[in-house]
Parts: sequence; structure tokens; C-alpha cells
Amino acid sequence: MGGQAGYGFHFPAGIDPYELLRSVCARLPLVIIFYDNEGQIHSINQEVTMQLGWDTGDLLSRDFLSQCFPDPETQRRIRDWMVHPPLGWQEVPVHSADGQVLEMVWAFVRFPNGAGLICGYNITDMKLTQAALLETSDRYALLTRGINDGIWDWNLTTNETFYSSRWKAILGYQDHEIGNHIDDWLKRIHPQDVERVKLNLMLHVRGQTPHFHQEFRIQHRNGSYRWVLARGLALRDAQGNATRVAGSLTDLTEHRLAEAQLLHDALHDSLTGLANRTLLFERIEQAARHGRRRPDYKFAILFIDIDRFKVINDSLGYSCGDLILIELANRLTRIVRPDDTVARIGGDEFVILLDDISHNSDALGVCDRIRSTLEKPFIVNNRPITLRVSIGVATRSPHIEKAENYLRNADIAMYRAKLAGGNRYQVFSEDMHLMACDRLSLEVGLRQAIEREELTLLYQPIYRLSDNRLYGFEALIRWQHPTQGLLLPDRFIPLAEETGLILPIGDWEIWRACRDLEHWHEQFRQCQLSVNVNLSNQQLMHPALAEQVLAALEQTQIPAHCLHLEITESVGIDQPDQVRDVLLRLKAQGIKLSLDDFGTGYSSLCYLTHLPIDSLKVDRSLIKLITETQYQPPILDAIISVAKALHLEVVAEGVEHPYQVTRLRELGCDYAQGYYFSQPLSIEQVDVLLAEMHAT
Repeated sequence: MGGQAGYGFHFPAGIDPYELLRSVCARLPLVIIFYDNEGQIHSINQEVTMQLGWDTGDLLSRDFLSQCFPDPETQRRIRDWMVHPPLGWQEVPVHSADGQVLEMVWAFVRFPNGAGLICGYNITDMKLTQAALLETSDRYALLTRGINDGIWDWNLTTNETFYSSRWKAILGYQDHEIGNHIDDWLKRIHPQDVERVKLNLMLHVRGQTPHFHQEFRIQHRNGSYRWVLARGLALRDAQGNATRVAGSLTDLTEHRLAEAQLLHDALHDSLTGLANRTLLFERIEQAARHGRRRPDYKFAILFIDIDRFKVINDSLGYSCGDLILIELANRLTRIVRPDDTVARIGGDEFVILLDDISHNSDALGVCDRIRSTLEKPFIVNNRPITLRVSIGVATRSPHIEKAENYLRNADIAMYRAKLAGGNRYQVFSEDMHLMACDRLSLEVGLRQAIEREELTLLYQPIYRLSDNRLYGFEALIRWQHPTQGLLLPDRFIPLAEETGLILPIGDWEIWRACRDLEHWHEQFRQCQLSVNVNLSNQQLMHPALAEQVLAALEQTQIPAHCLHLEITESVGIDQPDQVRDVLLRLKAQGIKLSLDDFGTGYSSLCYLTHLPIDSLKVDRSLIKLITETQYQPPILDAIISVAKALHLEVVAEGVEHPYQVTRLRELGCDYAQGYYFSQPLSIEQVDVLLAEMHAT
């Protein structure tokens, strides 16, 4: 047997396998294009001409790829496939001679001698059929979904309309109560919606939109309007003219109500029903935009905060507190105009936007009305509660656009009103902003002061008046600020109390004072000095106070009686029993307790006897009453007499003159401190003082 090999079998001599392949391909309904080992087209079958419109001369005389595949990237891919045939069929659209784009899939075969063929199959009709099936499927799916809603079918030839029972029930009607005309639908649509519905329905009938889809209001039998969604598709004849439109009607009323409720909830406070922060910001910025268009436009922001509201919550409970907030919201709403906005932005903070006012002073009038309406007590559980509020006022500024800046300014002014004692209003000024920025900077620095070791203690000596001997020291905290120098406690302690930083600062102060006292006891073993440390209200109410104090004593091995803790008269006045329990626990460990600044606060004898204290510290304002010519201040005499009767020691603060020392000694005062004896000393200066004392 002779012939050519290369396909896994042998052909008889004289038979060319490539010619045989051409003969077979000429009979197949496939586009077949042969090319040589140079990639040049040298023959095609008849299907190329029949399906693509190209004749042999066109393709052999011109570049086949550029004719059928104008896109350069597609040409590059096909040339690559001619050399390296991919597995399977590749879907690539082809351009016919008349400019049509046909959908085709292609297979590539390469012979051993480097020549090959391209085989194409036309899938255009299959794609069109598939699209038609999908369109029919979509229509069917739409109608199927509509079965659970109302079904309608408008015959455009007869102008009759079918309405299903469910369609009629959505509007509250029985089957026999609605006719079969399209107007039986259209005449019930809300007057503001009907023209829009008619227009969109006609556009779809004319083929200008792919489907009919419309939300609108339609009148129920009871006279109310319900929100519905109508959907529909037109059926068309061979010429594309619509013959009927069928679709569904869905009741959206409950959905719309739920959406409206969600929108309302997103913009209103759940407790009071007032606007919340989001809605307030939107309306403030709207007012600011009006101001940019009208230079004479005015508005004002009132930031309202209830004074001592925490006391109300703690004493009456949060449910009673909520009732007060609701009633306050009602009173504020009645005070302002309908177009003004009253908002609750959190806790006991309310904000009023007074929109389009005639004069900035109008805002102050509203503040007066707020305070006036609060004169009437709130009745909660048959108990009258009187509220006091602090109000900050910020008016329109041409330099401010953002709502948050207006609210910030009003908040700053409110804070200033609180600092002034509360139950008043304050108008914002730029100076307040500068002070607020300074306060923020101070707060940031204070948070870092402990770890940066910027806090320090000075010690003011306390002397025993009976023999003028050194008894101990009072620890006085200072802040060595990196830019502002040495700051006294009145500059930063109120801020520390407000921010809660007083707890770590107070803890540090106790530990540092105990360590310094430990140093002195070791350095001068024969002395048993004491150290006084001030406690804030927050420290005293903190549950871990006793553990912190005892831990400091244990670590430094300081005798408990050498640590004196000072509290003020006002500390724990709202919760005396809790304060007493804490103090008793400290006293049981041997720690001494002192009542500081006595004579300037409540000075209640009942409160004095209630607390387990060891000594009174008479405030410097009373010591100043002692003069060279007047030696008999009755109040001072009375305080020392009461202290002695209660077996309490007395310490006088702020002693500056020798005649004060003489009179205090005559009155029976036990100890004294002040500039007469010494200014506050650093730990190094105390070392020198003690060294000098022991050297003599």
C-alpha cells in the first residue's frame, strides 16, 4: 500500500488527502476556509459565499481577515489561532459583505505541513430564537408573579379591559361593581398622577418603552387613596403593532406606610418624637443656605441642657426622668412657632432652631419664655419637680456654613452658662471659642501629663502651735506645663474632675506622696512626719478608693496614721451614707481623716458629727478675720470650741502674721500652716529643711 500518512492511516496511491478533505467540506453546511503554510487563503467552500456574501475573488484578492474581522485585536487573535489552534469552538462575530454582523463559532485545524483550515458555524438564528424565548419567559414570569396581585388585560382591538377579582378587591369592590373599560381604571387615579400614568402607558403601547411600570395613587371605595404599582407588557403583531397589554396591580400602601415610618424614625427621637440630630443638621444647613442668598436673613440656635438632671435620674429613676423629658419636649414645642425646629440630640440636651427671625434679640425672648414655662413644676408620681436649664445661644454668622459649627458654638455658650452657676442663658462670642480651644488643648495635654511626668507635688509644712515643731506636710499638686509653665490646681483640677481624669491623677497623688514620705522616714528615721492628701468627690465615690490607698501604704511601708486624707464639706452631701461607709473603712485601717475648708460650705453640725473625722481645717478666709487690732473673731472662736467639744483637732490654713499665730494659740488651735511658716516646698527643699532641723 502506498500513499501519504500523517492521520493515523494510509491513503491509496494517487489519492491526495487534502483534495479529499475539500471535497467532503464542500458538502457540509459549514463555512470552510483553507489557508497555506504561509497563512494565506487559497480556497473557500460555497457556504462562505452563501452565508457571508463574499465570493472567492473577494477573499483571495484582498485580506480575508480585514474584511470579515475589522477589529485589529480580533484579527490578531485569529492569526494566532491559525498557528496555534485552540481546543473547542470560539465564538467570534463576523461581518458579512453587506455589513451585517453574524454570530458564529469557529474551529481551527492545522495540518502537519503547516497549512490548515478554519471552520465556522452560523448561530445567529439560534441566538434570535433564544432571545425570543427569553422574552416570552419574561412575560410569563411577570404574569405569574401578578397572580398574587391584581391582573388586568387591555384588548386594544376591542378596547375592552379585563380586571381580575383581586384587582377589584384591592380597591374595595366586588366583581360586578367595576366595568370592563380602561376608563374604569384611569378615572380612579389621583388627579396629580393620572396624566403621568396615561403618558407612560401610551409610550409603551407605541413601542417607545420596553415595558410599563408605574407607581401611583388610586382611590379606594371608601374614598381614601392607596399607593399601587402597575406593571404590564404589550403583545405585538408581525408588524410590531401592539394588540393588547396585560399586567398586574400591586398594593403598596402598607409598604409605603412602613417606608414613611422608617424615614420618620431615622429623623426623629424615639422618646419625645422631636427632630433628632440628623434632621436638625439638615434644617440648620438649609437655614445657612437661605442666609447666603439673603444677607438680611437671620436665625438662631438655642442649646438647652437641664441642670443637675443626673440627680433626678439617680433619685427618681430613669422612667421618671423620661417622663420629664417628654413633658419638657411638649413645653418647648408650644413655646416656638410651627416653622421652628425643636430637637433632642441626646440625654437631657435639646436644641431649638429659630428660623427667619426679625432680630437676634428675638432669641433672648424665647430664652425668657423657656425659663418662665419652667417655673411651673413637673408632676411626676404626684411629686412636684422644678427644672432649671442652662441655655447657649448662637446666631447666624456669614462666616459659618456647617451645622456642626453652629451647634458647637451654642454648646460652648451653654457650657459658659453652666460655669456661671446654671439656670441662665449665655450668647456665644468668639472669645468663648478661643477659650474652648484652649480648654481642649489643656485637656489633651492633661491626658498625657502623667505619663510624661509633668505633674509634681509641692509640700507646705504644718507646724504644731504648742511647741512650734514641724508636724507634717500638705501635698499640693502642680502641673509643669511644657509651654505654659507651672500651673496651679485651680487651672486644671476642675477640668480633671469634669473629664474623669481626676481619678488617675488622684491615685498618682496618693502614691507619690506616700513614696516621698517613705523617703523622708528612711532619711530621717527619728521623725514621724505625716502627709495630708486632698480627695475629690469622684475619688471618694469610686469603689476602688480604699484598695488603692491601702496598696500605696503597703508598698511604701508608711504607717497608716501618717497618711491624712482631706475631704471638703460638700463632698458626698448627696449620698452621706455611702461617704460614711468609705471613710469608716479607711479609718479602720488607722488612716487619719480631715475636713478641709471648714466654715466656707455647709458647715452643718449634723453632717460634722455624722462623719468619722479626726480634725478640722479652718479656711484661710476665717483666719484673715484675725487682725492686730481685732483679736476676737466670734466665728473662729465658735468653730474651735465646737471642734474641741467633739474631740477634734484643729488646723488653721493661710496663717501669714505672727499675731495670727498668737491668737490661734490662745484659742486652742492645734496646728497651723501658711506663708508665716513656709511657702510650699519641692521635695529637694524639704530635704534641706529636715537636714537643718536634725543638725540643730
